[in-house]
Amino acid sequence: MTAAIERTAHGHQLTVDGQPFIMLGAQVHNSSAWPKRLPVIWPQLEELGVNTLEIPVYWQQVEPAPGEFDFSHVDAIVLGARERGLRVVLLWFGTWKNGVNDFVPDWVKNDPITYPLMQNRAGAPVRVMSPHAEATRDADARAFAAFMEHLRRLDGDDGTVLMVQVQNEPGSLFTDRDHSPAANALFEEGAPSELTSALEVSSGGWHEAFPGHGHEAFQAYAVARYVNQVAEVGRAAYDVPLSVNVWLKEKKAFQRAGEEYPSGVPVSHMLDLWKHAAPSIDVIAPDVYVLDYAGYRDICSKYGRDDNALLIPETGWSQAFAGYLFYALEAGAIGWAPFGVDDPEGGTELRPGIEAVRDSFRLLAPAVGELSALQARGTLRAAVEQQFLTNELMRFEGFEALAEFGRLDYGYGGLAPRGTREQSGRILVGERTPGEFFAAGFDGRVTFRALGREDDAVQFVRVEQGHFEDGDWVVDRLVNGDQTFFGLRFPPSGASYRATVRPLSAD
Repeated sequence: MTAAIERTAHGHQLTVDGQPFIMLGAQVHNSSAWPKRLPVIWPQLEELGVNTLEIPVYWQQVEPAPGEFDFSHVDAIVLGARERGLRVVLLWFGTWKNGVNDFVPDWVKNDPITYPLMQNRAGAPVRVMSPHAEATRDADARAFAAFMEHLRRLDGDDGTVLMVQVQNEPGSLFTDRDHSPAANALFEEGAPSELTSALEVSSGGWHEAFPGHGHEAFQAYAVARYVNQVAEVGRAAYDVPLSVNVWLKEKKAFQRAGEEYPSGVPVSHMLDLWKHAAPSIDVIAPDVYVLDYAGYRDICSKYGRDDNALLIPETGWSQAFAGYLFYALEAGAIGWAPFGVDDPEGGTELRPGIEAVRDSFRLLAPAVGELSALQARGTLRAAVEQQFLTNELMRFEGFEALAEFGRLDYGYGGLAPRGTREQSGRILVGERTPGEFFAAGFDGRVTFRALGREDDAVQFVRVEQGHFEDGDWVVDRLVNGDQTFFGLRFPPSGASYRATVRPLSAD
């Protein structure tokens, strides 16, 4: 296996062929994973500057008849990506896709007796497969195992595929749980003692164990165990990192399960339950479309845990989200990908408004080894311009760095930055060794001061402007004089620096 997720002192690190790696990716639209669409998508990915493609694999296509498999579109994806030097995350659209059953095979949809649907409180069926149906689970597991075995033969020696996502936002829209007679009987049995003991919650009924969320917890436990069993047989066929993505509850009206988000998906208050019930899943990954920066950072902190690497497999692609990429990297993200970068109607142009993400990828993708190493050291900081937030102070062990965005004007308290027209300032600063920094970003400047000294003035010992090629730092020029008199300057087109600073005063 070429890809692995490892625990570090300050989070998690993805390694590929033994080297640190961060997936700066893009996810295509749901119906774009077809050989006839790929010739349009490949040039768009190249223009965008990604290093990883996220793309679906459809159970409906893979197994058109029971036991008959067609992996032709998988082959086209993996071989095409390998030819272009891209890594891939394959998304298994199996029993669930966004809380419904859209991508199960026709023969499953046409046989609701063998493969039953969930029922709502009124006893009416909804278009979601029941997580209690062993026949459906076993059929999904067999297909997933066949897919993973094919993937091992196709890619086991090359490692183009870094990760496989098991299902897509699994759970149920339209109802908080299955209310069929069989499911009701299971619900009345109460929460399993192994679950309540592990989570240290009250034993007994689901409502007692999970006050206010009894129906949702019952659904989450069933879905998590189902997904875990599918993941287990897949891993037995081919051992690569496995993930599950999350339709979030945050910022969703009344945050009601089955209405504002699929019931049973590993939302933040069900994350502990999922981590217990689905141990074969390596990463539970939030799809983050939260628009405000405080909410975005809150999601990063909730899902970047000691027992869970931060991975954002779906997010937005506007100017604001280009800045949120910097926040995610500061939080230790091992991957980040905007959704729907291609035209769903087959157009050849990148989506309007994605230019800031494109520029960020082009600047940062060559530096992922450096950024990942800084994450592992816990010394990577982000400063991102927001409305009325035009400067940010970043602290390191012996220094602090001040990022400022926009023109400086005099006012009470001295000079203050007024911000940029498009709120486009975004900068990463990481301390490589004491006093030696890597910095990359757009539309701003960074100055340094020493910490813990009465005289906190510093000077640049050496400043290199450059870029990475094949993991090696290449110096484009040494900068000094006018170029560093006011600190490290980051133009709208972006820049990367290595800078060494020292205090002016003696110890």
